[in-house]
Amino acid sequence: MRRNKCSRRQMIAGSTAVAALGALGLGRPSFAAAPLTVQQVLDRMRAHVNGPWREGGVDRIIAGSADMQVKGIGTTMMATFDALKEAVKANVNLVITHEPTFWSHQDTLTDLQDDPLYRRKLDYIREHNLVSYHLHDHWHALRPVDGINYGMQQQLGWTGYMDPANQRMFTLPQTTLLALAQFLQTRLGARTMRVVGDPALPVRRVYESWGNSSIFPGVQFLDSDADVLVIGEAQDWDLVAYVQDLVTSGAKKALIVLGHVRSEMSGMRYCAEWLKGFVPEVPVTFLNTVEPYWNLDHPVLEIDTRV
Repeated sequence: MRRNKCSRRQMIAGSTAVAALGALGLGRPSFAAAPLTVQQVLDRMRAHVNGPWREGGVDRIIAGSADMQVKGIGTTMMATFDALKEAVKANVNLVITHEPTFWSHQDTLTDLQDDPLYRRKLDYIREHNLVSYHLHDHWHALRPVDGINYGMQQQLGWTGYMDPANQRMFTLPQTTLLALAQFLQTRLGARTMRVVGDPALPVRRVYESWGNSSIFPGVQFLDSDADVLVIGEAQDWDLVAYVQDLVTSGAKKALIVLGHVRSEMSGMRYCAEWLKGFVPEVPVTFLNTVEPYWNLDHPVLEIDTRV
């Protein structure tokens, strides 16, 4: 039996031809990558928080399913109707929200089943094949620095001012309470922030409590050597009243109330950048959350009322 012999030159020429055809997509049949599912994204998130994943908190899928194919991811401070509309415009269907979709920290639905707004918002989510995932506990547990805190530091340019022994404390160049409040308003776009204290108060040490701060641990924060406590929100009759009495007593202290969303929103902008590091298959974008309030100097409704 005669065997066909192939020279080394012929083998190289053949390999080159195959490579050329492959580059043109004309060689061996190619297989599309398997669709990326919501569950796969969540599994990757668990692997990148740099700490244990604890079940039983608020972090879970609130609407939609884990097996849905992901075409894009949007991170947002709160899955308001506005944010969901932005997700649809951006052609993303996995919405990762730091705060609730349905108006309570636990996203409790027991008393909402017959509520017309709940039904309308849920119908919108289903109509557009959206998935809403609540990422709160583990984003605050991100290491080496709380994800919200780090994103806020980036936005404010404070990454070099954090106390290494307490990531809530910052030592800034000397300023005044008024100048600090104006700086925060400009950097964060907070239209309706409130301030308690002397505008001329010298400020250098700032304690943050992004988001909600109740009377405790708010009192302990103020008992530190901080000049001012910067928070998202508090009840007027507890922490705000405490600071008013503190100032009345002659203490050189102050409180800045930014609004809950504005005080944490940049942390979810950072979340989008974090996700891009290990979810390269689909676009990841930050979805803005509209500030619901307007002030008398700028009476403009930014809420999108079109459905």
